[in-house]
Amino acid sequence: MDYPQPGKEASRLIAHIQVDLPSLELQERAQLELMGGPFPERENDFRGFTRVLDVACGAGSWALEIARAHSHLEVIGITAQQALAARAKERASAAGLKNACFLLVAGTEKPQFPFSDAEFDLVNTQYLHSWLRTDEWPEFMRACWRVTRPGGYIRMTEPERGPSTSLAIERLLDLHLQALHRTGQRFSPDDRHIGAGNQLLYLCQEAGWTEITRHAYLTEQITPGDQPDASHTRLRYYQQVFQPLILQEGLASEEELVTLFQQIKEETEHEDFSAQRFLITVSGRKPVNQEAKEEQP
Repeated sequence: MDYPQPGKEASRLIAHIQVDLPSLELQERAQLELMGGPFPERENDFRGFTRVLDVACGAGSWALEIARAHSHLEVIGITAQQALAARAKERASAAGLKNACFLLVAGTEKPQFPFSDAEFDLVNTQYLHSWLRTDEWPEFMRACWRVTRPGGYIRMTEPERGPSTSLAIERLLDLHLQALHRTGQRFSPDDRHIGAGNQLLYLCQEAGWTEITRHAYLTEQITPGDQPDASHTRLRYYQQVFQPLILQEGLASEEELVTLFQQIKEETEHEDFSAQRFLITVSGRKPVNQEAKEEQP
């Protein structure tokens, strides 16, 4: 498949994101533990499955968890970042997991599915608000429907802003949400929330998925009592996630962000520091006998 070329700004942003991989893997592992596994909505039961797709697979932790526990399954992850694809492949190779592969969807503004119809028993997605504009979600939902087998599942997870005792963290989140608004990636009508998680239920219903469930989780951004190295690792991760888009949209200078992250570092060392975020997961099933909604007028 030939992939469409992105705009210059999207290409530049993707090319300059350099994720701290150890920190990302730490976050992915913590999320799996918090949720109780890769598919707790089905009690992590993959019997009868043959192929699973992970969209925006990160460093591959979700996909590798399944591949390690279910050698009969083929697990495919896709990402837009070379470093993430390379790291996920490296981890799969080191673990001797031949049933997991990772594809680089390079040079695209949105996920592309170079797959045939009805190939997967489960399509998992995570943090797509950072990849899709709000007007691109319906088309993406149709693509998920197309590649999912009748009776198969979709599972989607999006983060949402939580409370914090740090004024500097609040300022950073404000800047990031303003940047998402400018790029058309924020669902919320205000500048306090991302809003994607709140839309997942509606998007699944509109696309035709049934047996829909929704779960919310509360997780610590930086855990009180963390060892200094762990806290600094998480801070580097948030810096790398938020900073590129804020700079791209001209909402702050590099010098201002350096000062802001120094303030965050100092405030996270206070004894009463607390900062959480929410994770919202929606899961649905494709009916065995039902036409896709995109075929309706």
